[in-house]
Amino acid sequence: MLIGVLRFEKLVQGIKMFVSAELGAKFIESPPFDLEGAANDSTNTTPIIFVLSPGADPIADLLALAKARGMEARIKTLSLG
Repeated sequence: MLIGVLRFEKLVQGIKMFVSAELGAKFIESPPFDLEGAANDSTNTTPIIFVLSPGADPIADLLALAKARGMEARIKTLSLG
């Protein structure tokens, strides 16, 4: 709380440093996305929806997965922005 009062822009960094020091680095690192596992869990009624942040581009992994499954001719891509 003291960090938030004194320097709000350093609050997130300070919390990350505290959690890393007290609990370990595994609590502040995001696990890698498992596209193969997500594809195995999806169906035609439960699709995979990508919500992307700036700089994220999963299309290469998606096309590689489609090629590995022999479905590259069936995949259609559309960029909305």
